[in-house]
Amino acid sequence: MSRHILSAFESELNDLREAVLRMGRLTLAATDGAVKGLVEGDREQLSDVIDEDDVIDNLERSIDQIGMDLLLRYTPVASDLRMVLSSINVGRSLERIADHAVNIAKRGRKLIKQGTVDEVAQVEACYLDVRKIVSGVLEAYADVEDGCATDLIQVDKKIDQSHKQLSKSLTKRISSHPEEARPLIELLFISRSFERIGDLAVNIAEDVIFMAPTAEA
Repeated sequence: MSRHILSAFESELNDLREAVLRMGRLTLAATDGAVKGLVEGDREQLSDVIDEDDVIDNLERSIDQIGMDLLLRYTPVASDLRMVLSSINVGRSLERIADHAVNIAKRGRKLIKQGTVDEVAQVEACYLDVRKIVSGVLEAYADVEDGCATDLIQVDKKIDQSHKQLSKSLTKRISSHPEEARPLIELLFISRSFERIGDLAVNIAEDVIFMAPTAEA
């Protein structure tokens, strides 16, 4: 590339990276808001998470467009190509995480309407690991830190185990207290969303590993 073209490419690549990081911050805020609204019984906060999802969706489309433009106009190679491809994939994973945040918020509103149950506290505890892996992979993406991304993949196993334990506990509770079945079923689906968010965070971690300089080795 000529110096002028290289400068333009680097500027647009940085725009792509910043868009992904902004989307990551908004997605993490959405998941935080959904869980906080659920735990505190705040229907307004849950509604805000649902209403603001369009912003995240628009960012994902923008990231996809920027990334495709970079591929078509500059035909990047090596690390630059991996950065573009990984960023597009990260944007898509974040959009799906945000969708799960919306699902949690919607189910949270139903749960509040039906009457809260003590098991909500267990869901909040499970979210700690979910938040850890999502925030961690976003930091790994920002720093292109493949070692950190690899370590975070192990957190997903803990999330899977927590989901299994919570599902077992909630199923047992439903059997013994059928009058509480409806809100408990909502919690089961929320726990399932946590598991899926963990899986999507692993996808992001794998994209970070792919775009890291050591991927050339």
